[in-house]
Amino acid sequence: MASSKTKSIELFKVAGVQVEVDYSWLVIFALVLWSLSAGYFPQEYPGQPVLDYWIVGLVATLFFFGSVLLHELSHAAMANRLGEKVDRITLFIFGGIARLSGEPKSADSEVKIAGVGPLTSLALALTFWLISNAIGRAASLWTGVFRYLAFINLALALFNLLPGFPLDGGRLLRAVLWKRWDDLPRATARAAQWGSRIGWGIIVLGALEIFGGVLVGGIWLIFIGLFLRGAAASGYQGTVIEQTLERVRVSDIMTREPVTLTPEMSVAEAVEQYFLRFGYGGFPVVSEGRVLGVLSLSRVRHCQPQERAHKKVRDIMLALEPGLEIAPQATALEAMHKMNEVNSGRLVVVDGGKMAGFITRTGVARIIQMKQQLGAQV
Repeated sequence: MASSKTKSIELFKVAGVQVEVDYSWLVIFALVLWSLSAGYFPQEYPGQPVLDYWIVGLVATLFFFGSVLLHELSHAAMANRLGEKVDRITLFIFGGIARLSGEPKSADSEVKIAGVGPLTSLALALTFWLISNAIGRAASLWTGVFRYLAFINLALALFNLLPGFPLDGGRLLRAVLWKRWDDLPRATARAAQWGSRIGWGIIVLGALEIFGGVLVGGIWLIFIGLFLRGAAASGYQGTVIEQTLERVRVSDIMTREPVTLTPEMSVAEAVEQYFLRFGYGGFPVVSEGRVLGVLSLSRVRHCQPQERAHKKVRDIMLALEPGLEIAPQATALEAMHKMNEVNSGRLVVVDGGKMAGFITRTGVARIIQMKQQLGAQV
């Protein structure tokens, strides 16, 4: 699958892309390892030492998740090649997500980004099948490892090709409809409907499995179906929100005369007279008409209470840099992306070298919520 941030464990970077695992991944890793080492391999290749089963089970599990990672890295590499920024991949309980900074710029880009994932899985399936044949029967347990990896990568490719958003097949369907209708929200809605229907189908299949006596497999199918239905709905909602944000300019929703702090003010004074009084999560820091930085509540929290009377705002503020600035003619979507990139919930709006206003993630979210509640055209 290809496409805030959830709680996760950062592992390493590949070509500038941060790889992380959601905590739920640890659960599925343990379950896959146990099912292979204590179930699949002993049943398919009996008579081997128990330790051997756990060794090949661990190898197969690591290669399985390595295959999922390569699938997502292929999405990221293609997206970055086409100018669609992907800087983070998250592995979680049902697979992985390559996080695009926004929707693809065109249907053709969508086809390339979505299609490369299943092609990568098919290539891995062929590679593992050839390795299993090259090993031969002399080492049947290791032959079984690579046959399993060939099968699981084939299954991963076929599952992702199901025509339901946000699976790769659903994204391909969306690209076709997008090109035909020239209407991304409408195409996303139709592909998400198919995703929801496929999710229901998987849930029904899981229920039949349970009634047939396959309890664990049936439960997993139900979970996958529920996840797919939820992801389809949230994916469509995300597209609608992005389309809305693209139509809104920063100048339309920024705070034009924000409350400001002075750099020489004590942190304690800032807390008592500004944070607690106004209830804002951050303020620009200004001296003689020039913006020096931003002081957010998170930076105040990292300053010990006993130090706040002695430290100045300038000592703990986030100094202004290009990443914290945005032009008034930029879109709200660009503002949100920039906030995510610099991990800040607020930006200084700069026009002609001077502060024109202040924009926050909360303020943008409030505009979206109001549009939805008032039934505004999106």
